[in-house]
Amino acid sequence: MTFTGAIFCGGASSRMGQDKASLLINGRPMVKWVERAIRGAGAADVFALGAHSDLGLRALGDKAPGSGPLSALVGALEELGDLLVCPCDVPLVSAELFSELWERATSVQASVVLVDSDQLQPLIGIYKASALPLLRKGLHGGAKGPKQVLTPSDFERIKASSQETLNVNTPGELEAAVSALRVREGTSADNLGE
Repeated sequence: MTFTGAIFCGGASSRMGQDKASLLINGRPMVKWVERAIRGAGAADVFALGAHSDLGLRALGDKAPGSGPLSALVGALEELGDLLVCPCDVPLVSAELFSELWERATSVQASVVLVDSDQLQPLIGIYKASALPLLRKGLHGGAKGPKQVLTPSDFERIKASSQETLNVNTPGELEAAVSALRVREGTSADNLGE
């Protein structure tokens, strides 16, 4: 099973106060934890959406910078076709979750398969190119994200733990992610953090 992955890296990071994609956890930029999980699930290629190329990934620029993840998603689908997508700020996500997403996407007709933990995660999922008409319509209507466009009949969902989908938006959430990775990776506290 091979597929293409794309990581959203273009947000403002206003609550964190610095670029989240390049924040170091265990000596590795946060985006690299997500990339590792995507590649571990079988991705042949992984792109950074809306980002600069200094992240060590092939960058795919946003056609309309500052217009939200929907613009980046539409551009990536137009250029790359079917995609597994994930934001850069979920370092606890696993290859197993991505494998389960891809397996579900290949077994259903739905053009979108999303993760549902304690709430729907519209930026963690599989988007097929067949979703482009719906997503373009939303984008042209002023929507910034897929959650503003999709209705429950537009997608399938799989369950995931809320810890695995923890978004790191603040220094406190970064500490929680570092602690969870310490447990998961069996790494000493001295080697985690910036």
